[in-house]
Amino acid sequence: MSFLKRLFTDDLSPIRANTPRHASTRPQQGEAIDESGARRSDATSRPGISTVVLNWNAGENDPFSVTNRAIAGHLHASGKNVEIVEISSDKWWTKLEELAPSVDFVFTWQGFGSYGTIWERLRVPLICVHGDHPSHMPQNHENESEYCFHLYTNADFARYSNRHFRRIRSATVIDIPQLHRERRLESFAGDHFVFAKNVNHPMDTEARWRERLAPWAFDVYMSAAETLQARLPAETYVEIHDVLDDFLKARNVDRLMPSADAAGYHQFHSQLDHFSRSLKSIRVVQSMRDFPLKVYGRGWERIAAEASRIHTFDAGKDMADSQALYYSRYGIVDVSPSKGLHDRTRRAMANGTSFLSSANLEDSFDDVDCFDRLFYSFHGDALKEHCTAVMHDPEGHREASRSFAHTYHNRFHFRDFANRLDALAKLVTRF
Repeated sequence: MSFLKRLFTDDLSPIRANTPRHASTRPQQGEAIDESGARRSDATSRPGISTVVLNWNAGENDPFSVTNRAIAGHLHASGKNVEIVEISSDKWWTKLEELAPSVDFVFTWQGFGSYGTIWERLRVPLICVHGDHPSHMPQNHENESEYCFHLYTNADFARYSNRHFRRIRSATVIDIPQLHRERRLESFAGDHFVFAKNVNHPMDTEARWRERLAPWAFDVYMSAAETLQARLPAETYVEIHDVLDDFLKARNVDRLMPSADAAGYHQFHSQLDHFSRSLKSIRVVQSMRDFPLKVYGRGWERIAAEASRIHTFDAGKDMADSQALYYSRYGIVDVSPSKGLHDRTRRAMANGTSFLSSANLEDSFDDVDCFDRLFYSFHGDALKEHCTAVMHDPEGHREASRSFAHTYHNRFHFRDFANRLDALAKLVTRF
C-alpha cells in the first residue's frame, strides 16, 4: 500500500535499517458497529463482543478506517458483535483487556498491533491479514506467538514470510473478498480515466540513496534498480522479489544476505519494491499520454511539468472522500503491488464502475482469460491498446467490469472469508 512508502523511506539508514516506526502502541477506545459499520462506542465495553478489529488511522490517506468499518459491517452481518479498537493513541491495550474475556478473535491488517507480549498474556487469537510484502515493516510479521496467525494475500509474500520469519506456525494465503460497503452514486461524469497513486520519482530516489547509503550499497541498489527497469517493460509479469534474490546471489552480495544482515536485506527488498511501484506508476501515466487522464497523489511534480496537456494532476484524497473519483466515464487505471487485486480495483468493483488493473490472477482465477480486456501488463504497448479499446466502447468496458465483479464476489465470498477466520481462531486453546 502506498501509504507505507513515506513511512518506510523516511527511515532509510546508511545501510543497516533502523527499526521502522511502529504504528503507535498507544491505542484508545473502540467503535461499536451498527449495520452501517460506523457507530462510535463510549469507553465502557458492551457485553457480548465477539470480534475486535484493530484500526490504525495514522496512515497516509487513512485507508484502514474505511476498510475496517466495511469489514466490521460484514462481520456484524455475519452474526458477530464487533468493536473497532483504535491503536494510534494511548492505552489501546487496556480497552482490549476489558473486552478479551468474550472475544473469539482479534483481526488486524498488515500486522499492526501484533508486536509485544500482550497476546500471550490475554490468550486471545490474533489474525493478521497482510496485503503488503513482509519486507515493509518487518516487525509486523515477526510475532511467533501460538495465538498469532499470519495470512497473506499473495503466495510469494507468504513464502518470503516463511523463509525469514515463521518458525512455530507457517504463514498461509487467503483470498480477499469484496469488502467495500458504500451506497453507489447515481451518475457518471467526465470523459477521462483516473489514476490515483503516490510516487517517488526515480531521480529523487537516487538522490536519497546516494545521501543515505554507504557507497558500496548505493552501487548495489542502483544496479538492482537498473535490472528492474529493464525487465518490467520486457516481460508480461515480473516477480520483483525473486528477481532481487537472484540479483544478490548472482553478484555475491554477502553483506546484504539475511544471514549477514537481516534488517539490511529486508530494507533492500522494501526500497526496490517501492522503486518498482513508482516506476510502474510513472510508466502508466507516460503510456497514457494520448488519453484524457486525471492523476491524484503526491510526488508527480517532475512528471506534471512535462505531461500531456490532456493530463491534470491533483493532491491525493483520503479514502473516505474519494468515492466520486471512480465515476468517470472511462474508469480507473490501477497498479497492483503484486499479482493480486489492489484495494482500488475492489472498490471500483463494489461501485459498479470501470477499471483496468495490472493484477495477474492466473494462479487464483482459472478462467481469468475471459476478462482479458480488464487486465494489462507493462509489456510493450499493452496499456495503450487497452485504453484505446475502452474509449471505443466505454459501456462495454463497464459491463465487463461489472461482470467480473459479480463473478469475483460469488467465487470469493465474505462468508468463506469469515468461516476461515473462525476456523483459525478455534485452533487456539484459550484456557
